[in-house]
Formats: sequence, structure tokens, C-alpha cells
Amino acid sequence: MNPSIPRRTLLAATASFVLPPVFAQSARTLRFVIGFPSGGSSDAMGRALAERLAPALRQPLVVENRPGGGGTTAAALVAKAEPDGSTLMLASSHHLVAQHVQRGLPYEFATAFEPVAAMAAVPSVLVVPARSKFSGVKDVVAAAGQTRLRYGSVGAGSTQQATAELFRIRTGIKLDGVSFAGGNAMMAGLGSGEIDLAFETIPSALAQIQSGKVRALAVSTAKRSFALPDVPTLAEAGLSSFDAPVWYGAVAPAGTPRATVERLNETINRLLDGGEFKAQLLQMGATPVTMSPIEWAGAIRVDLKRWERLARQANLVA
Repeated sequence: MNPSIPRRTLLAATASFVLPPVFAQSARTLRFVIGFPSGGSSDAMGRALAERLAPALRQPLVVENRPGGGGTTAAALVAKAEPDGSTLMLASSHHLVAQHVQRGLPYEFATAFEPVAAMAAVPSVLVVPARSKFSGVKDVVAAAGQTRLRYGSVGAGSTQQATAELFRIRTGIKLDGVSFAGGNAMMAGLGSGEIDLAFETIPSALAQIQSGKVRALAVSTAKRSFALPDVPTLAEAGLSSFDAPVWYGAVAPAGTPRATVERLNETINRLLDGGEFKAQLLQMGATPVTMSPIEWAGAIRVDLKRWERLARQANLVA
């Protein structure tokens, strides 16, 4: 996400402010679809929002994991859902990369979804096994000049693949991709030495970095991460202007009533503006982001173009 996009000034509200139900029938169950396996960082962030959104809206809410295709299985499902505000999806940069990489998707992200609210932006971090001989980015680049290194991803169209390929293009090195069933499996493969490196989001990698199972060499964003303040950026390591954050937020099927979108946006932004949810995201290494639906739509358009350029440069077509 472009960090230059201004944050939204939220409506002032007292702590006791209570919103009416989204639907006249307050017993209507909302569905929050997460296109990634349970137990991973995307699932954790999505559920952290969902468990607070239900009481804030005074609506029952069910979380539904629909993993597969780098989030595209869930996206195809939600794109066809009734646009009445009863279905939301955790969207991320994974969906935008996949849009330009995976052939034959049954939807166009830009037109199939109604942007509801941004949630968080996170850096990816270049990690290597704890016993790796690489102590910095220059070591990786030097070694890749002698042999082909293996990087991990969760498949074609994932941000892990796209960020690694951007790194390959910028450094001119040789890399081979190895796909895993999910982020947890990829990190296990890194720890065992099955792969030489990976670009994983900080929420997914932080615990293993802190425990010493893997070692962090650099982050993918223009600024250092508050969660890993001693880890340099790739720009500081010599790759000027390298900036590839990963964002998360909520979308609904296109055609969802504007009043419902605004209501959901205000509720999510209020949750992000303070309290337990904000603290939980920060603990994960994610930066909470609040935007209006219009700002969120603009940020999505910018990211779609950015990942499209990368997909063309790296010939990332599945």
C-alpha cells in the first residue's frame, strides 16, 4: 500500500456510541470469507477483525475459510454472492497479484468487488535458514551468481512469489521457485533447508525470527518495520526505491448498497482507531490503516497497476 495516501479523519464518537444493526432483522447472519488456511497470519488478522465486528454491528457473524488459488477460490465465491451487505471478504495484495498472473479467473477484481475498508499494511521480510551462510543481501546476490538459489512461495500469483521475482529482477540473479501449500508449510521448508530463502510477511515470520529458527536479512518496504527495527530495508541494502508492502482489508460484492458500505467502513475504522484490535495488529507487526471507501478504492487501483507492471516484467503467467 502506498504509504503516502492520507489516513482518514474518523468521525468523533463517544465510547458508548452504539450503531443500529446493519439489517432491520438483527438476527441476520453475516458471512466473513477468508481465502487462506486457518492458523496462518491472514486468517489470524481476518478473525481478529471478525470477532470484534459482530458485537460492534450487533449482528451474528460466521467466519468461513475457503483456501485455494492464492485467495482466488474465495474471491470467485464472493464475487457471485448477493450484494446485500451480508457477505464480506478479507482481501489482500495476494488477490491483486493473482489477477495478473493466473489465467482464466472468473472475475475482474477491480469491478467484481466493492471496497469497504482498509485494515493493515505489512512489510515482507527476506528470511533465510538460521544456519544459512548468508548474513546479508550482498551475500545472497554473490551466491546466486555462482548457483541457482531456491525461494519459497505459496504458488503462482502469491505475494511471496511476486516479491521474490521483483528481487530477482532488481539484482539480476538466478532464482528457482518452490511452491508450498501455505505460509506455515513454506516456513517449515525454510527451516529444514528445503529452500534457501523466502519473502514472507512479518506477521507470518515474526515468531520464527524471534525464536531464532530463521534469520531476517531485509524488509521489502521503503521504511524499516517497527517490529524489526534492526533489520535494514532492501533499499538500504543497495536496491534503491524497492518498496513492496502487502495490504489487507475488507471488500463486498459489487453492487452492495452505498449506505451499507459506509456503515461498515465507519465501524471498521472505529475499531482500528484504538483499543484491543489496533494493539493486536501492532503485536503481529502490522500497521493499522484507516481509509474511506473512496480512498480504499484508489489504493487498490494503484496496487493493481503496480503488480501488473511486475507481472509483465517477470513474465509471471501461470
